[in-house]
Amino acid sequence: MRSGSPKALKFILLLIACSGLVGLLSSCRSAWVERLRPGGDPLLHLFTQDHVGVTRSDAAMTLMHYRVRPSTTVTGKRELAVEECRALALQNNLELQVARLEEITKKAVEYSSRTKLLPHFIFSAELSNRDKVAYSYSDPSGQEGQFPEAGGGGTGVNVWSTGHERSTWRYILETKWSPTDAALAYYLTRSAVNDTTKAYHQRVRVAQKLLGVVDGAFYRILCLQECIPMARRLVDVRADVARTREKGVEKRLESLDDYHKAKKRVVTARRLLASLVNELERQRSILASALGISPEYCVDGGFVLVGPLTEPSYDAKMCELELLAVQNRPEAYQAGLNYLNSENDLKRTIVKYFPNVTGFWRTSHDKDKYIFYKDWNEVGMQVYFDLLDWLANLSESAAVSVAADKTRREIGTVALGITSQVRLAALKYYDSLDELRSSNESLVSSRSLLRVAEDRHALTTLERVMVDEAKADLLQDLIRRIRAVGEAQATLAEVYSTLGTNYNEPLPVAKPR
Repeated sequence: MRSGSPKALKFILLLIACSGLVGLLSSCRSAWVERLRPGGDPLLHLFTQDHVGVTRSDAAMTLMHYRVRPSTTVTGKRELAVEECRALALQNNLELQVARLEEITKKAVEYSSRTKLLPHFIFSAELSNRDKVAYSYSDPSGQEGQFPEAGGGGTGVNVWSTGHERSTWRYILETKWSPTDAALAYYLTRSAVNDTTKAYHQRVRVAQKLLGVVDGAFYRILCLQECIPMARRLVDVRADVARTREKGVEKRLESLDDYHKAKKRVVTARRLLASLVNELERQRSILASALGISPEYCVDGGFVLVGPLTEPSYDAKMCELELLAVQNRPEAYQAGLNYLNSENDLKRTIVKYFPNVTGFWRTSHDKDKYIFYKDWNEVGMQVYFDLLDWLANLSESAAVSVAADKTRREIGTVALGITSQVRLAALKYYDSLDELRSSNESLVSSRSLLRVAEDRHALTTLERVMVDEAKADLLQDLIRRIRAVGEAQATLAEVYSTLGTNYNEPLPVAKPR
């Protein structure tokens, strides 16, 4: 009972200390609730970051740098050509910057995977203190002696050992390498290299989409900049014709039907002008977002686009376009890389069927002065086999095999999706060419009609109205033709984007595996 009393006393003191600690934490909790957030959890507050503040500050900074700055601040001029817009987009676009950072991240992961092929070098140290001596009984040779018995003679020293120290300081320097782990790391490295290549293809695709948006918006804005002044003149001419016909109606020289048609043409012209202005602002916003500049006019009058607006002449067979897209689009290569990654995963599961073999060499030192040899070296091999892991790997191998078959089929799915996108973009482009040809025919007809009307001598008031209407029709056909040219160029830019030919970089050199 006496020998157990100190243990019972220690237990009671420990229980009292724990109770006091719980009470202290409870009081602190009450204080934190009062200070930090009434009714909230103070521990949650300590570990929660202000995501709202971070999001708002970063968003405000992004708007300041990529939405508020005018073109003159970024480029030093207001007038931008198509090549300058492309270069500015490739430099400033945030989505492209994210793709570049993702590529750097994948490259770092690749280097990390490569290091797993190398041997491990481990240094470990231990500082400990035993509550009991290492050996209970010793003899003069330093080896553990026989346990003392009544009447026994022992082995020379029948006293409790105090020579071995209870406190210990030792360190171990070890190197080890496992061919099994190296094989797993090898296939993991191959997948990491494929992921780096996928990130490269993703960046190229982002650039292709970006330039498709930039080129399309550029040519639409370019045509709208020409159309809007003409649309304003069209509204004025239509309004003059309507006023003249109104006077003719008052003098009973015009029919109400002609006057009504003239008023409707005025409304149509005004609606055309409003739609052109709204479309210009929409395209300016699209282009400004891609370039990382402000679409507003208040600082320097806004950016102005310059360049020739010519009819496109690109033409190719649909089957040629589809084949060209499959050969150039990065998504096709990304699908192939996904399949190779699934094959690497399948090979890793095959490696896992084998026992884990590890060879090692280590050197150790123990400061215990009563140990006969304080420094010693070891070399050996360890074999590890886990039956549960082996059984689990059966299901994992089956799942990876199915995934490999799925990713192989996805190559065909991606190819079919690319061909569908190219066909739709090409049909839209061909439709814009038909619209361009139709507008050219209407323009020729309007010019002929105006020439005939102007060649008449001694024009009466009604004939002058017809000349004005012919001029208005010519303006409207000119607007239609310019818009058709701009739309044809914009849809051609979309075709180039879906083909993957508007931006490209040399494929990364394949590294030996």
